Amino acid sequence: MSIQTLSQTAVADKKQESINAQSLRRTLPFRDISMIDEKTIEYKGTRIGITKQAFKSLLALVGMSQTFADKFSKLFNPETKAQFINTMKNAMASNAGKLSNVTLVLNPISKAVILFTKEDKLQISNDQMIQVAENMISDSSMGVSRWSTDPTTGIITIDAHNPKAEFEVLGLSNEVFTGGVTFRNSPMKGFEVMPYVNRQWCTNGLTTAMAQEAYQLHSLDNKSMESFFENMQQLRRNNYAPEGFADRVRQANNTPASLREMQFAHGLISKHAGERAEQWVPLQENLNEYNKAGFEKLTTDQMKMAKTNQSVWSVINGVTHFSSHGTGIIDTNMQQHDEADIQTRIGNLIGKKSFDHENTMPNPFSKEQLQQTGALLN
Repeated sequence: MSIQTLSQTAVADKKQESINAQSLRRTLPFRDISMIDEKTIEYKGTRIGITKQAFKSLLALVGMSQTFADKFSKLFNPETKAQFINTMKNAMASNAGKLSNVTLVLNPISKAVILFTKEDKLQISNDQMIQVAENMISDSSMGVSRWSTDPTTGIITIDAHNPKAEFEVLGLSNEVFTGGVTFRNSPMKGFEVMPYVNRQWCTNGLTTAMAQEAYQLHSLDNKSMESFFENMQQLRRNNYAPEGFADRVRQANNTPASLREMQFAHGLISKHAGERAEQWVPLQENLNEYNKAGFEKLTTDQMKMAKTNQSVWSVINGVTHFSSHGTGIIDTNMQQHDEADIQTRIGNLIGKKSFDHENTMPNPFSKEQLQQTGALLN
C-alpha cells in the first residue's frame, strides 16, 4: 500500500489553519489570579476558562506532585480545591514567596488558558516552525502525509516521509518501513522534531521520540540551527531509520505485552472507538481470562506482572492501525489531530527503556514439576 501525500492546495489550507492557531501569552501577577474551580479562574473581575492540562500545570506550579494531585482531585470537592490552591498560590506570590508573576498561555480561538508557566520563555512561533519544516521537506524530497492542528491545545503536527527511504527489520518478514520526520510545535513543549516511520504492510504511521535523532529546537539562532541540521543530516544518512529502531521492533515482537501496557494502548483508542476498541487491542478478552482464574480488580503492580496473549509489537500495531485507518472502518469522533496524538503516544511505548516483560526470566519448570521440599520440613 502506498502512502498518500497531501496536495499543494491542502497543504496551503493546513498552513493557514496552523498560523491562525498561534497561542497567546500574557504574564500577570500571580496574586491577581483567583481559582474559582477546576475549569475557571478569575482575573480582575473577568472569568476565564482553563483546560484540564492547564489545571494540571497550575497544580505543578503550586508545588503539587502528580501523585498528590491525582489524589487531591478525587478526594476534595470543587470549593475545597479552589480554596486550597488559592492559599498555596497566595503564599507563593507573597514577598517571601518564590513566584511573583505567572505566564498564561491561551488558545487564540476559545481564549481558554491551556498552560500556566513560571517564565515567558521565547517560543518558536507556528510561522517560524512551518518555515523550518517546509525548507527541510523540500531539501529532503519529502511529501507531507498529514498536517494537523489541535483546536484545544494548539499543537501543530506535520508528518512527512521520503518515498525512497525504505528500510527493513532483518529477521522479521513483512517488516519494511518508509522513513520520514514528524515536526511538532506545542505551547507546552516547544518545537520538536522526531523520526516518523510508516509500516508498508498496512501503512500504519508511528512517531517515536526513542531515538537520538529526536531533537528539541529552542531558538533559531545560528548555533541552534547548525546543531539541528547536523542531527537531521545524520538521520538522512541513516535513510531515516531511527537508531536502534530495528532492535526494538524485534524485541517488541518477541515480548508478551503486560496487561498494564495493553491497558495503556487500549485507552488511547477506546475514547474514539468505544467497545469496538477490542477489535484492535483485546484488553477485555485478556481481563476475562484473568477473572476466570480468580484475579479480579488487579492493582497496577499486578497489571504490570500479568502477561497477555499479544506481543508488544502486536499491541503497538493495533493502535497505529486504528489511528491510520479507523475512520474508514467504523464511525468515530477521531480527528486528524487525534490521529497524530495517538501515534506520538504509542511511539512512547516502543521507546520504553524496558518493556514490562522484556527482562523476565523464563520458568524451566512446569506447574507439575514444582516441589514442596521446604514445606514438608518439620
